[in-house]
Amino acid sequence: MSDAKPEPQLEEIREAECLEVLAGNRLGRIAIVVGGQPLIFPVNYALSGRIIVFRTAAGSKLFNAPEARVAFEIDGYDEQTGVGWSVMVQGIAHDATESYDDISWAAHAVLPRPMAPGPKPYQVAIEPTSITGRRFSGPGSD
Repeated sequence: MSDAKPEPQLEEIREAECLEVLAGNRLGRIAIVVGGQPLIFPVNYALSGRIIVFRTAAGSKLFNAPEARVAFEIDGYDEQTGVGWSVMVQGIAHDATESYDDISWAAHAVLPRPMAPGPKPYQVAIEPTSITGRRFSGPGSD
């Protein structure tokens, strides 16, 4: 009998499944550049078609994300099965608060509910240029 552990496996998740995973979750992280440094912020989001939408107050996200290239990521891991996954969206962020272009119309169709306290009157929408995902499985750490 062998004590050899199975080799870890990695599989790409197709975009359609990535969208299903995004639709089934509400908490992610947006990565933006602030003052020349990349920063990551947790946000509650909603999905409208392929558009990621979150609400925010005035501050770093609102001042630095619109019209910039951003990354958005969600992930998960099940310790019981040893299966983890990650979905990443790369794209351009837009201030959809008072705009009425196609992206903003899509953003206005959903209502993200922030968990952080305080008013979040501004709506930011991420227009994806790329949606990718990976699932991994294999031995957990001992």
